[in-house]
Amino acid sequence: MADFNSYIDKIDMNFWRELCAKEGKLCLYKKGDYFLHCGDTTKNVWGFIKKGYFKYSVTDSEGNTHITGFSFCDTPLGDYSSLVLKTPAVTDIIAATDAEVLVCNRNIVDELFEKDFKLHCVISDGFFHQTYDRFLNLYRQSAKERYIHILEYCPNILQNITLKELASYLQITPTYLSRIRKEITFEK
Repeated sequence: MADFNSYIDKIDMNFWRELCAKEGKLCLYKKGDYFLHCGDTTKNVWGFIKKGYFKYSVTDSEGNTHITGFSFCDTPLGDYSSLVLKTPAVTDIIAATDAEVLVCNRNIVDELFEKDFKLHCVISDGFFHQTYDRFLNLYRQSAKERYIHILEYCPNILQNITLKELASYLQITPTYLSRIRKEITFEK
């Protein structure tokens, strides 16, 4: 699923896995457990997923929850902006399956970024590019095109997430996603 989060292509996953294995501790999460709550200022805000996946979500002013992203197995996990800005978390990070995470103290990542500014820039630039591209795609692509785009990058994504979660991520209703899926099936 590395293709889902394009910033990952720019960083060395072995480095992050080894750092979290050396400096962190293995934590087990059951489906529905929180890795991080919105507003948390905990010191453990960075990890590396060994098994399972997590969803990032926010709650709007009317109490509706929206999926804003995913982190899958063999990728980093955390609220990057909270980490670098030293602010409370701006999203909930919830185990979408039973999961295993190598959890690191934020101070270790802070020290690493202070020592290696280039690494910090590569990750920040990657996050910016990914977020900006997703934002622009909301205007330049239809929901169907965004769905097809995700399937091109992550052909097995629906083995890992529900249709409801994917619809939320695409910012459409599950009913509309079902219509798109039927339309695509008839086009083949």
